[in-house]
Amino acid sequence: MNQMRIFRQAADHARSLWRDQRGDTSVISLVLICTIIAIGATVGLTTYRNQVVQELGDLAVAIRSLNQSYTAPGYATFTDPGPFPPPQPVVGFP
Repeated sequence: MNQMRIFRQAADHARSLWRDQRGDTSVISLVLICTIIAIGATVGLTTYRNQVVQELGDLAVAIRSLNQSYTAPGYATFTDPGPFPPPQPVVGFP
């Protein structure tokens, strides 16, 4: 009989807490909302960090594979005429 009374009092107390609207509930909901926002921000910032690291890695691979060598085919057959143009014959003089 004593256990039944304790169970009924606990149930009444739980019911009263469930129906309580005096402000304690709003503090709990505020904590819950802040927790959800903190978890979302953590996940978002972690994803952002991973993408930035991935992009910087791709940039490093692109710079490493950049080929700046230069070849000019037929360069060995080129002859330099010098800094001045070749002399032109003057018309009218022998």
